[in-house]
Amino acid sequence: MDKVFDHLETGNVQQHEQPTEQIDNHAMTVKDIVGEAVAQPTAEEQTKEQLRQMLRATRIRSDTEVPPEEYALEVDEKGIFALRDIHAIKAKQKAGKTTALKVFIAALLLGAMFRVKSLLEKPRIVFFDTEQSRTDTKLILEDVARMTELPPEVIDSQLSLHSLRRIDQEQLLPLLEVVLEDEKPQVVMLDGIVEFVASFNDETESKQLIKELLKLSDQHNCAIICVLHTNKADEDHNMRGHLGTMLAQKSATVLECVKEKGSSVITVKCSEARHEEMPEWSITFDSEGHIIDADEQRRLLLEQRRAEQQLKRQEAIDKEKKERLETCLRILTDKGGVVSRKQLTEILVKVLNRKRPTVSTYITEWLNDGSLVEVNGMIQVSNDLAQPF
Repeated sequence: MDKVFDHLETGNVQQHEQPTEQIDNHAMTVKDIVGEAVAQPTAEEQTKEQLRQMLRATRIRSDTEVPPEEYALEVDEKGIFALRDIHAIKAKQKAGKTTALKVFIAALLLGAMFRVKSLLEKPRIVFFDTEQSRTDTKLILEDVARMTELPPEVIDSQLSLHSLRRIDQEQLLPLLEVVLEDEKPQVVMLDGIVEFVASFNDETESKQLIKELLKLSDQHNCAIICVLHTNKADEDHNMRGHLGTMLAQKSATVLECVKEKGSSVITVKCSEARHEEMPEWSITFDSEGHIIDADEQRRLLLEQRRAEQQLKRQEAIDKEKKERLETCLRILTDKGGVVSRKQLTEILVKVLNRKRPTVSTYITEWLNDGSLVEVNGMIQVSNDLAQPF
């Protein structure tokens, strides 16, 4: 009986102990889960860690190796259009922006065009035309072919030209992303970057577009050249709207096309550069409408303009001198034809609103050239100029 009792008692104890053990194990599992949950970083901590990683990746140290800039083109050994960056070409309407782009394309395809030289070996080029008709866009190919004399298959193998004037604004950036992946160009020309935004005065939209272009140029190791009009006022050379402001701030190079007044000469100059500025160069059209070098023509234009300006300045100087002398002669006539030098000086200081030393110089000049004569300290008109005023 005792054994049976002992067995029953032991069994009862075991039966009572088993649920307790299960409870303990369950408690340990909950504790582990809670512990793991507590150990997990919060969303704020995760964000901070991501930012720390970003800071580590973007920090430039003394021993950081940064590859030198690789330029697509150069003018007189000054590089322009660095890869992995964005650039801008600006101008008034119809001032030669697309014409300048044709020269750049020709130089990239042929190796050199006028003073513009390529620094890339058989580069691939993407050209987005968002402004012109398909007919005018096709003229880009025809002009480049005339300039380079390259066969169509060579041009088409390196240049991917697209007429996008009828494409919706929302599709342009996605199209650019796809063409970058597929064509892998080294140079991208966006003739009409304004079409990539709904409003060039929208600051947020403009910032976002420029940010995307910077990311794309870096990701695909290419130079992205953006074309944008300047403001309408002749004296205002800033690119239009918030888009122009952001583009100018972020661009490594900003070139400007200026049409010389009274001629068809287009001068391309560097208005802003992160490093060395590109020297100016000029192009124009021959009698058949072909693009030709115009550096010499512009030099002659500038010389002619300087000569004309010098002539105008001299004419203005001579006119002022004549008016001063006529004023002096009238004063002498009013004073009976003779007046002391001291009195004449005092009158001219007030009438001409000039200082005494300056007026004294005038009188000496008139005496030296014979307009006036001085006798015993008295000034009078020379016989050659004696006439009523």
